[in-house]
Amino acid sequence: MKVQGAPQTLPDEHISIWSLPAGDAQSGGDWCEVVELSEDLLALTVGDVSGHGIAVAATRASVLVRVLRAIQHMHDPAAVLAVANAFAFSCGEGVIVTAIVAFWNRRLQTLTFANAGHPPPLLLSGDCQAFLEHLTADLPLGIYAQHSAANYVIALPSDALLVLYTDGITEHNRDEVRGEADLSEAARLVFDQPELDDARAIARDIFRTGSGHDDAAIMVVRTT
Repeated sequence: MKVQGAPQTLPDEHISIWSLPAGDAQSGGDWCEVVELSEDLLALTVGDVSGHGIAVAATRASVLVRVLRAIQHMHDPAAVLAVANAFAFSCGEGVIVTAIVAFWNRRLQTLTFANAGHPPPLLLSGDCQAFLEHLTADLPLGIYAQHSAANYVIALPSDALLVLYTDGITEHNRDEVRGEADLSEAARLVFDQPELDDARAIARDIFRTGSGHDDAAIMVVRTT
């Protein structure tokens, strides 16, 4: 199967992005964005506005604008999510957003991130792999007027492959457990093939038997 979608590759930073709206839509509620803040610091964000269609795409654009503006002024993932939450809550009942905001320090090789109800990042290296889950899951954005997420800091292996994604990837077959296993398998395959467009290669493998029913997006970061 040929996977359609919007690829974006930043070869100097070993980052690739792929996204695909649901059905025949031109845009959807998912986003993946990278912002270079300095020679050492990159901001990464992935998110998902619930629902489909033009209205959801417009909400996604508005939420993302606020996330990107906040990233420029505060290098605190939880604080950025709080800004985005204030806007999502102001939109009224029914606007629910999951998101991750992360800051990758390339000099220290650390990742500082906060998660607002979003599927956990997948981290691989040569000898291990794990979903970066925590016992206490912070709530999605838009539910309460105030939002306070936890910040987590991890040291990235020198050969790390970090995968950020939306639930359209792991729930494409309506089976989240199987979807996570499929993602892990696809990521491990591209780990050993650095010449590939990582995000597109993972998407091609995930959707090899057919497209899903939801917006989908992937961002892949290599630390080497």
